Amino acid sequence: MLIKNILESISDTYDFTNKDQIIFLNTGDVSEGKILHQNFTDKTYLPGQAKKSIKNNDLLYSEIRPINRHYALVNVKDPDNYVVSTKLMVLRKKNDNYNMNYLYQFLISDKVVNDLQSMAESRSGTFPQITYEILSTLDVPDISLQKQQHIVNINHHFLVFVVVWHQFLYLLRISLLIRVLTF
Repeated sequence: MLIKNILESISDTYDFTNKDQIIFLNTGDVSEGKILHQNFTDKTYLPGQAKKSIKNNDLLYSEIRPINRHYALVNVKDPDNYVVSTKLMVLRKKNDNYNMNYLYQFLISDKVVNDLQSMAESRSGTFPQITYEILSTLDVPDISLQKQQHIVNINHHFLVFVVVWHQFLYLLRISLLIRVLTF
């Protein structure tokens, strides 16, 4: 099924009424699934592109250079404290037949990111950029919610394994260094 039938691009303008301080996220403030800061800024110092509001479970996906992997699934304590750049697509699920984590994993896969980068580079402009119109033409495998959840679980367990493996290798390295240095 095409992305345009599953996710919509949201451009709701943030309401700054009764807000003196806000957390602004630009494209570089989200990276490989992480929101990199929660620092409040006085609203008078915000740049002009600080315009979009967000909700939990929205997917933030940078329009600029997909290969840089500036994306994150929103899961914050109070999304009303956040405003995001107009250069971040705010993608929201509109089809209940899809698991948002499954869609997220699809959109951040190496194949999709590389395809989007190629499309971005083929456009004329000062830098490689994608639009929702480009993203909306991607075809997501149409499988049951149960199978989607199964894929999400497998990917999660694999990532946990990788983290544990890296920790093990780090500790092994340290113990070997201690042995070499004390020999």
